[in-house]
Amino acid sequence: MSKVHDMGGRFDPKRIDITSSDLKFKADWEKDVFTITLALGFSGLWNLDRSRYARESLQPKDYLQFSYFEKWLAGLINLLGENGIITDERDIGNNAKKSSFRVLEAKNVKKLLLMGGPSKRDSTTEKKFNLGETVSVRTDNSNTRVERGHTRLPNYVKGMTGKVIAYHGSHVLPDANAHFLGESPQALYSVEFKSQELWDKCEHVEDTVIVDLWESYLEKCK
Repeated sequence: MSKVHDMGGRFDPKRIDITSSDLKFKADWEKDVFTITLALGFSGLWNLDRSRYARESLQPKDYLQFSYFEKWLAGLINLLGENGIITDERDIGNNAKKSSFRVLEAKNVKKLLLMGGPSKRDSTTEKKFNLGETVSVRTDNSNTRVERGHTRLPNYVKGMTGKVIAYHGSHVLPDANAHFLGESPQALYSVEFKSQELWDKCEHVEDTVIVDLWESYLEKCK
């Protein structure tokens, strides 16, 4: 069963605004949350996949009612508590985890943002699938390493058949990295699915959907 955050492919009557892809802040506090989250991401206490896992692990009622940056803030608070940086009244008297972390200095912000966080790694194994090959997606979309753990395999493509159209090299596997089980790099592919394969009632049957999927999410078609 997928988590509440896994909304891809679900029907929603609300229209999606696609007029601009620019990041928009509706209030000044959202800018602060964005800035603090990026700065603390440099601390080394967690990684990008862990921060995503923190947001998707919010209580369903909170996840559904929170705005985008409220989710960011709630996830950040949970990460800070997890690492003993902040505590609440229930933790008074307990021993908070003592953590040392890196500090992002203002003079280095632009340089680090331009660098980004590359996830590509040297490949140590042969890739299993070739361009043009038809593959099927695992029917189980859960994390195979940690029960109810983080995964980038969306629910709406599980059990579906598609065609490999691109190979991106070996990349950090989020399913492992989010739980500090090592980077476990795997081959990453772009897989193209026919829209009518994904949905029974498809308005534009000629459309296709392209999803980036790690090798362990895929199986050879029998």
